[in-house]
Amino acid sequence: MYSPDTMNVRRFCVSVLIAIPMAVPWSLAGVPGARAATPPESDIPGIPLPAPVVTGQLGGPIYDVVYSVKVPAGYVLVAGLAGTPGTDFDLYLFDSSATTVLSNTGLLTKSTGPTSSEQVSWATRTGGTFYVDLNGASNVEGTYTLSMQIVPDSTPPTASLHVAGSATVVNTPAVPLQLAGFDDLSNVTEMSLSNDGVIWTTPAPLESQFTWTLPAGDGLKTVWARVMNGVGLWSKPVSVTVTLDTTSPTALSFYPPDRAVVALPRPVISVVFSEPIDDASWANLGLILQSPTGGIWPGTYAYYPTTRTGTFTPSSDLLPGYVYFATIGNVQDLAGNKVAGAASWTLSYVPASSVTAFVLPHVSVVGTRVTLSGTATLPVGASLNLEARTGAAADYAPVGSIVPSDGRYSLQLTPAMNTYYRVSYAGSAVARPASAQAAAIVRRTVSLTGVGASVTYAAKLGRSVALRAQIAPPGVTKVSFRLYRYDAVRRGWVYAGSYGRTTQADGLASLVWTPRAAGTWYWRVVVYPTPEFANNISPVYRYRVSR
Repeated sequence: MYSPDTMNVRRFCVSVLIAIPMAVPWSLAGVPGARAATPPESDIPGIPLPAPVVTGQLGGPIYDVVYSVKVPAGYVLVAGLAGTPGTDFDLYLFDSSATTVLSNTGLLTKSTGPTSSEQVSWATRTGGTFYVDLNGASNVEGTYTLSMQIVPDSTPPTASLHVAGSATVVNTPAVPLQLAGFDDLSNVTEMSLSNDGVIWTTPAPLESQFTWTLPAGDGLKTVWARVMNGVGLWSKPVSVTVTLDTTSPTALSFYPPDRAVVALPRPVISVVFSEPIDDASWANLGLILQSPTGGIWPGTYAYYPTTRTGTFTPSSDLLPGYVYFATIGNVQDLAGNKVAGAASWTLSYVPASSVTAFVLPHVSVVGTRVTLSGTATLPVGASLNLEARTGAAADYAPVGSIVPSDGRYSLQLTPAMNTYYRVSYAGSAVARPASAQAAAIVRRTVSLTGVGASVTYAAKLGRSVALRAQIAPPGVTKVSFRLYRYDAVRRGWVYAGSYGRTTQADGLASLVWTPRAAGTWYWRVVVYPTPEFANNISPVYRYRVSR
């Protein structure tokens, strides 16, 4: 009887068709003893293989030709079959448990293509007797050539092991591995794995891709693998290392900080992470900047591995005065762990304003008009506040407002004493505050009364000369009367001494000078500085002293 998966079912159907015109011979197939005349090579045990290469007839009325062959342990049987063009021959290999080619019992492998070019290869670890069945699969008879080699396999296979996707870091102990084995003769049939290279799993059929569970605990892990070929030889162990990381990264810091007010319309927003991250996850909306209406602001992303820093730069200007919300997106580390505890923070863009201030002349005599001027970059229609701090005053006092024109301003002032001007813009929702300061340094006037600077006065040796200095504005302060003598030998003026005095409330200070030597002299009066006024010096007042 033939089962549906019996190898000769096709050949059997052909034999029935042939049997109809022949009638008698094949109609006796079920009669006891009908196969007595069947040639011995037509079924197991067949005949011993006489030579490495044999030829004969197959097909048509010749269904099977069976050869037996003994194969030592650790050897490989390699058989190739070729037939006359137009024939269809198949090739089957059985082990010693087989008793007939009409059953699948003991069938090891087969080659049943639609042509007569067939081949099988089989490695044996234990050796034994094998049966090679040449089957004529059609009613076309032809010549076959069988080439069979029995060769030892003493070369171990080789193996290669990889993490699927070439991952170097994973976030779960169950890691997908890819194992490949190669053997030059007897094929790779089994594999074994280890977590330490010492204790191995029981050999199992080779799989090219499978899941392996790493030992518990984060850190560097090594997986070992080896493969076995058909004759039982193991390859050298191979390994692959991978880091198990189940800890989520965190954002250590971000800039600008929460509630920051930035001065640039396209600020660079940066986040520093606790460990390296997948730059692709950062580039894919790793940071989301939203406007007050909820819209996601476009921008460009960059990641710097050495500092574990991701940056985002808006590609269009932020709108002044509005609050924007920054949030870390689906950022992952190299193992695929998502950033934990990523909060949102806010920032707003308020453009910088600018103000400059200058006083000319910077130093002047009391009563002189000065010009306060400068530049101002402000929102349209905004004005400046003008304040002044005079003398020793600690605080500024309001003076008035200034409306710039085309980004500039200028006004004239008459400071009564040393005055420090502050020009400022208070700021607004759309512009930052700005201020500038400038000082007007004021000197008192100082002179000798009753004499003129363009006249040389006569004086007598030993006779007193009264000198009176007038300081304006008046007030009690320190002055110095300074005397100089002309040295004819040196041809220059030589300092001859100074005399300090304190002025009265009316600003007057007096000195009596009694010349002790004839010659040409001159006096000058210096007023010392105070918080209200800078120092000053009078003109030169000349005297010619005679005997």
